[in-house]
Amino acid sequence: MAKGTMSGDVATLIASNHLKVGDTLTFKADTVKWEDFELTNLKKEYKVISSIPSIDTSVCLLQTKQFNETILNKYPAVQLITISRDLPFALQRACESFVNPEHILLSDTNYREFGHKTKLYFEFNNLLARSVMVLDQNNQVIYLQIVSPVSSEPNYQDTYHFLDTLIK
Repeated sequence: MAKGTMSGDVATLIASNHLKVGDTLTFKADTVKWEDFELTNLKKEYKVISSIPSIDTSVCLLQTKQFNETILNKYPAVQLITISRDLPFALQRACESFVNPEHILLSDTNYREFGHKTKLYFEFNNLLARSVMVLDQNNQVIYLQIVSPVSSEPNYQDTYHFLDTLIK
């Protein structure tokens, strides 16, 4: 029997001391090839991290497709990362028909550093909260959107508008 529910206001379901704008982020995760990935190794000026609970849900798949299509076409200088606690081969299987090779798919299931360092996860089921963040070249969070309720898609236009202000 489940201990909690992901419905309602996400702010009441995650830790109050979660990652905020101005914080710096580092983490280790697995790629879809089960290779270690460390955020500090990316040298692009800006990174968009799209966090999803599970790629096996329609909203998570839509979010991944939307960012894959728009960010990589409109903002080629931005590194796009999608992360969930799905197993790497589940991410690869779900995205293989559309994912751009420049789009990094990551699994937080092994190290769990992303979830623990950001505190953007649900403790009762260990799934990541749906969020979108933009990091600068020093991996400082300069934009953060925590989606509530978690069953909703992010505000894509708000993310794109923010990227437009950075990249002229």
